[in-house]
Amino acid sequence: MDFGLFTLEAPYRWEEVKQNGIDSYVGAIAVDNADTLYFDLGMYSNTLTEPNIQVITRQMMEENNLDSSDFIVVKDIMSMNIDADLYRKQNVSWDTIDNRRAKIVFPRISGKGTTGIYIGSLWGDSSRVRFNLHGSNLKTQTEKDLLKAIKTLRFYKRNIDNEEN
Repeated sequence: MDFGLFTLEAPYRWEEVKQNGIDSYVGAIAVDNADTLYFDLGMYSNTLTEPNIQVITRQMMEENNLDSSDFIVVKDIMSMNIDADLYRKQNVSWDTIDNRRAKIVFPRISGKGTTGIYIGSLWGDSSRVRFNLHGSNLKTQTEKDLLKAIKTLRFYKRNIDNEEN
């Protein structure tokens, strides 16, 4: 697939979906009726970092009338000495893609979490242009196909919003 600023090798059924961005080059890839991938190439691209997990006691939750879906809730303060990493949804690895340092994220449990790539400096150390390509809660085969396609990414430098780097 050729997106002008980058290319990737993808299964034939993937289709580009054009979108309009305000301050970056954005778009989507329709994989099928259930899965869609999104990309963002610009100065404000999401890092795909999973939010920190907060552990609270049941008493704290009740006293503050909090929604338990945002926290790990433990019985009492003695139980709070747990490793929040046990409850993260995604793994992170680092690789080199097209001579660029890349963060690769993928779910610990297939189908639950984000699969994708983030590059923090697309055109070199001083560049402020970033890139991500990702999908959420993808089917197992789509996760595998995306991780394979990520390795084929190639970037082609053009000026974006008058950035010289």
